[in-house]
Amino acid sequence: MTEFDIVNIVGWVTYRQELDLSALAETFEQRDEINSVTYEPAENHWLQTRFAPDNTYVPFYRGGKCSIIGVQSAEQFEQMVKRVNTLMQELLEFDYEPTAEITNIVATAELDSLPSLEAIAIELGLEQTEYEPEQFPALIYRGGESVILVFASGKLVCTGLSDLDKISSAIDDIAEQIESSISSDT
Repeated sequence: MTEFDIVNIVGWVTYRQELDLSALAETFEQRDEINSVTYEPAENHWLQTRFAPDNTYVPFYRGGKCSIIGVQSAEQFEQMVKRVNTLMQELLEFDYEPTAEITNIVATAELDSLPSLEAIAIELGLEQTEYEPEQFPALIYRGGESVILVFASGKLVCTGLSDLDKISSAIDDIAEQIESSISSDT
């Protein structure tokens, strides 16, 4: 099993009502638990906030959702959901439990050795890979629900999944395929 590190978790919290973003921005500016507030409707259709103490990015959308971006564990995600919901409960006075779900986990792993990325692209199949080093320095592998970037350094970045077991399987799968391509070359 290839070890991996979680570098980012993204998820949504859904409120059952439209959000008045300019009123939220005014209120958030007065709150100690929020480091920064940016609301410029002419430029962006969302309210941007950063929550203290770790500067977690939480954008709010008029349609009644907010996203939590930048935590590194499911536990941190749940803690941020509780913090955001506590604040929103004070402001919106809702009588329901907002739904929250993790929608994407970005994980990284390291492989010991790699043949050339061109050789990997051929071995993995050109219909599942994209490698144009003039435009982007990594091979892009699309396997099922995940997208895995393979860098010449041996670093892998896996995105598109929200389940740790699926992430582990996707990383193990590509590592095994790369390992078998190394073995068949020797």
